[in-house]
Amino acid sequence: MKKHMLTLAVAALMTGQVWAAPETVLEKTDALENTVYGSTQVGALVDRVQQISQTVYGRDSSGTLNSQVDSLYNSIDGNTRGKVSVSQELSMLEWHYQNKVGNGSLVSRVEQLERSVTGRISTGALDTRINALAKTINGAPLKLTSQVGSAPSTEVFAVTLNTPINTATSKLGDTFSFTVSEDLMDGNILLVPAGTVGEGHISELKKASSFGRNGKLDLMFDKVPALDGTEFTAIQGEEAKARTQQELKAAGASVAGAVLLGPVGLVGGFFVKGKNIDLPVGATIYVQPQELVTVQGIVVGGDGQAHNSSDPSSQDSYDDYTLGDASEPVTLVPADANEEEEAPVKVVEESDESETTVEDADSEDAGEVEEASADTEDQTNVSQSQPIIVVKRN
Repeated sequence: MKKHMLTLAVAALMTGQVWAAPETVLEKTDALENTVYGSTQVGALVDRVQQISQTVYGRDSSGTLNSQVDSLYNSIDGNTRGKVSVSQELSMLEWHYQNKVGNGSLVSRVEQLERSVTGRISTGALDTRINALAKTINGAPLKLTSQVGSAPSTEVFAVTLNTPINTATSKLGDTFSFTVSEDLMDGNILLVPAGTVGEGHISELKKASSFGRNGKLDLMFDKVPALDGTEFTAIQGEEAKARTQQELKAAGASVAGAVLLGPVGLVGGFFVKGKNIDLPVGATIYVQPQELVTVQGIVVGGDGQAHNSSDPSSQDSYDDYTLGDASEPVTLVPADANEEEEAPVKVVEESDESETTVEDADSEDAGEVEEASADTEDQTNVSQSQPIIVVKRN
């Protein structure tokens, strides 16, 4: 336990990541209610805590109020023990079923999954319903293993905008929502699944003028939630620029006619000579972590076992946890998982089917951008509806 927590603490210090986890009973209760219901509830804390326990596990919790809240937080929404939480169980079930995670509260996500799988909404505790869905989908409950993984600052992944941005109408400091559109992995450890929703803000904005002044836009992707609930910042760097060049070349688009990114700030800014910048909902942007990211992910594929694992510990139920050596990965196995052989899970990569539209930019300001290698093996086809974004550094 101490070794594991020390590892995460040192990694956080080295990477400069700051995660403000809830500390007080009230903060943890609010966080739990937001996770379970989508909003905080009203009433006495003791009643709110019992309601959470009933909703998730179908029973009242016992012990002091502080111990009840700590136990519920660790098992439903926490990550400090290296356990697979209820939130992670549901995320992985969604990911196996539809190649992406859902968005919203646990209650709404379970209901959505039930509608899709069985056509009706069930009743009862959430953990029982998640278990039943896993058996219906896979023939047996999922066998999940939690393990620490890392993503370097050079790892590029795609996001799509959920909020339209236009330099003519948007304002400096406006926040926007985005969705991670491809999995962020460390080997076979899933760190950030596709479908994860994050938040960013406009860090610089200049409107185009009738006198030819460039429209300019800087975006920061402040909150990219990892599978363990922690968050990190993403930017548009050199590797993201190279990936964009590859996609542009694969689409056969002209570099000179593309919307270009200038060397403004950490993100790199959009600019277009004498025109405002319009990024519609669904626009694809390539980003990368601002710094090395170290989080607790879930092992996927193969036999479900962790890297460098000598003795992963098994659990008898989703909510009955026992403490072991926290330096080792933890395997969570429902009580009846041994009755049936787990079917292998195939991970299917979704190709980006967004379209590409290209805005004209003055060739004088555009400059030349070196073409990416023609033999790049991981190029993704880009269709014809979303803007391609190219990075230019002076």
